[in-house]
Amino acid sequence: MRILIGEISSYKAIVIARYIRSAYPEADLWAYDNKAMTGWLHTRYIKHCVRLPFQSLDAYMEALAAYVRDNDIDVLLPVHSDYIGAILQHKDLFGHALDWVGQYSDYIRLHEKDQLMAIAASLGVRVPKNYASITEAKVPFVVKPTNLSSAKGVRYCLSEIEKTSGNWSLVNGEICQEYIAGHGCGYEVYCRNGKILTEYGHIRLAEWPISGGSSVLRGRYIHPDMRPVAKKILSAVPWTGFTMFEFKLTPSGELVLIEVNPRIWGSINQPLQDNCPLFEHILGKGERLEVSGDGVRTCLVPQVWLAMLGYLFRGQGSRVRDWLRHWGSTRRDVSFWSDPLGLISMVIRKIV
Repeated sequence: MRILIGEISSYKAIVIARYIRSAYPEADLWAYDNKAMTGWLHTRYIKHCVRLPFQSLDAYMEALAAYVRDNDIDVLLPVHSDYIGAILQHKDLFGHALDWVGQYSDYIRLHEKDQLMAIAASLGVRVPKNYASITEAKVPFVVKPTNLSSAKGVRYCLSEIEKTSGNWSLVNGEICQEYIAGHGCGYEVYCRNGKILTEYGHIRLAEWPISGGSSVLRGRYIHPDMRPVAKKILSAVPWTGFTMFEFKLTPSGELVLIEVNPRIWGSINQPLQDNCPLFEHILGKGERLEVSGDGVRTCLVPQVWLAMLGYLFRGQGSRVRDWLRHWGSTRRDVSFWSDPLGLISMVIRKIV
């Protein structure tokens, strides 16, 4: 089986390549990227890597589709959130390589936060309250784009002083929501036509930026309401593919749905390292990794180091102590010692 992963300088692609190399040693693993130097500066876990220069989105889709066709790719695994929508819009160009993923129409209903919130609310799922305007919004609140992933473009207003002194006007493509205090957690699945086939749950132990960013330290966690909420959403949107339901766990123990990522998510190394067979229904049964009964922790470096400095300066020393206590057994998403070129390519990606 010939598998193509990209963009390979993304840490998500690197951890997937490492997992497939371990769990499916007979797989023929290829990669692509649009960044300079990736033809030779890339993770050691892939066999071939091609650079497809980005000139325009349509040209990039055509070049990628041509590469898939010309090289008899069996499974295409795109990971970069900026391109997933365009790839699904052009899904017919990729033939059977994208049989494992659903249609653009379902993707957009989960991806667009305003559409998702309306669907969830109609199903009785607890979601943050939406405000029609900044004037109506009660502090604390958050302003976020409707169609960007992770913490991109998210702004937080935590006090009346910030509200009156800052520029909080809403622009086209933004929504204003109630800020939900609590711990971030996620419920990750691979589903087919809305049916959950593989599942996993995690909790965020650190994020960067610490004000509300991406997960950089995680552990295993399941809340009894995760699966019922996911099943409700998937009954309305019968998605096929990977999906991560992002929640806030409030101090009272209630789950509040924040967003749904219908694609490969940033913390995918956590379920993979904890022996969750997420790719089983795409690639078949693979070899299993050894894990302890309590599960594993995973982290993203160097971002986790920045997060711990931030928590330390905020006086949250307990987070830092907990991180140090488990540091020796925490599995890095990408390690310099085992995959130096992979880590270097990941860092350069941010600055090139």
